[in-house]
Amino acid sequence: MSLSSTPSISILKAPWVVPISSPVLRDGAVVVNGEHIIDVGLYSDIANHFKDIPVKNYTGVLLPALVNAHIHLELSVHGVVHPPSKSSTMCDWIRALLKTREESQFSIAEVIHAARKTAQDQYDSGVGLMLDIGNSDLGEFNSCPVEILSLREMLGPSEYATKAAIAAIDKIPFEQAITGHSPYSTSPKLLQYIKNRCRDHNQIFSLHLGENVDEALLLTKGEGCFSKLLQERGSTDSPFPIPGIDSSAVVGYLQQLGILDSKTLCVHCVHLNDEELTILAGTRAHVCLCPGSNKFLSVGTAPLEAMLDHDILPAIGTDSISSNPALDMWQEMALLRDAHPDVDSEHILCMATLGGAIAMGRHNSYGSLEKGKTARFINIERPEYQKTSNAEQLLNCLTACGRPESVRRL
Repeated sequence: MSLSSTPSISILKAPWVVPISSPVLRDGAVVVNGEHIIDVGLYSDIANHFKDIPVKNYTGVLLPALVNAHIHLELSVHGVVHPPSKSSTMCDWIRALLKTREESQFSIAEVIHAARKTAQDQYDSGVGLMLDIGNSDLGEFNSCPVEILSLREMLGPSEYATKAAIAAIDKIPFEQAITGHSPYSTSPKLLQYIKNRCRDHNQIFSLHLGENVDEALLLTKGEGCFSKLLQERGSTDSPFPIPGIDSSAVVGYLQQLGILDSKTLCVHCVHLNDEELTILAGTRAHVCLCPGSNKFLSVGTAPLEAMLDHDILPAIGTDSISSNPALDMWQEMALLRDAHPDVDSEHILCMATLGGAIAMGRHNSYGSLEKGKTARFINIERPEYQKTSNAEQLLNCLTACGRPESVRRL
C-alpha cells in the first residue's frame, strides 16, 4: 500500500507502544494522518503495509494521554490545608478549608493564575483531559493546551440554601454544566434539580460519595460529624436524616432519587458495601478514585478489587492541592499499586487513561490508541523503561516508578 501522495501521514515508531485497549507492543508503531490514528501495530507489520511513509523514531514509550477525572483547580491558590491534628476528622479538615477560603485575601486574578499554573503542570506531566469542579467561573484556559471540562458545583443542605441555589442555577447559561457536591451537603430536592438539568443537556453529573463513614450516619440517623458541621453552618432546616434508607445505604438513596445512570460519576467511593457496588454496576454509573487525597485525610481505602469484580472500571483523579500535596497522576497509580498489590498494573494504567475517558464520555478522543480515534497520545522516557524486557515489567514500571523524566506531546 503506497500512500506517499498523502504527505500528512506519518509513522511514529518506539521501543514500546501501549495502546491500552490491546496488548503492549514491543517495537511498535502508530500511523497517524494529522489528528487521527490510521493504524497501530508492530513496526515490522506497519512498515510492510505502509510503504514510502516517513518514519519518526522515538525512544521510550508511546501511550495515550492521561485523564484526570477529578480536580479542583480553583483551590490551587490556597495550597495544602492540613488537618488540625492527627486525631482530626474529615469535618475538622473541612472546617480548616472553609476558614482558609473565608479569610483569604486573594483576588480573582490570583485565583485564576494559580489554577492555570496547576493546569499547566498537569499537562506537562502527561494529562490530556481533566474534569474540574469549582464554585466560580475561572474562564477559558487558552494558554494551556490541556482540555478541561468544567462543572460548577452547587451546595444546598437546607431548604433555604436549596431555594437560593436553584435561583442561582436558573441564571447560569445552559452551556455551563452544573453539578452537586455530595449527599451530605446537597438536599434531595437540589440533587434531583441539578441531575434533571444535566439530563436535559446531556452533561456529566459528578458527586463526592462515600468519602467518610459519617456521611451514612447523617443520612440514616442525622448523627455524626457532618450533622454537627451543618448545624454550625446554620442549616437549621436540614432534611437529614432521610427516612427509609435501608442496607443499600447512600447509593440506594441516590438510586431512589433517580440520580444514578451512565452520565453520573461518583468520586471517592471509599465506604461502599457490596450491595451499593451492585447498584452502581447495574445503573452503569461511573466511579473515580482519589487515593492521594484519601491517604492525606486518613479516610480509608476504596474497595478497588470489589469494584473490578463488579465489572466497574474506576477512573482516577488527584482531587485538589488542599487535600493532596502532590497533584500527580503517576503518584496516584503508584499509591493504588501499593494499596492493592493483587490488582494487575494493566488495570491501574487503564484506569488512568481509558477509565477516565469513558467516565467523561470522551473515549472517542482519549484513553486508548486505536484505529479511527483522535491522536491524543504522549511519548514518555525514564531510564527504568529501558531495563524492562517484557510487557509485564513495563506496565509495572509505568504504574510504580512515578512521573517520567520526559513527556512529549505527539
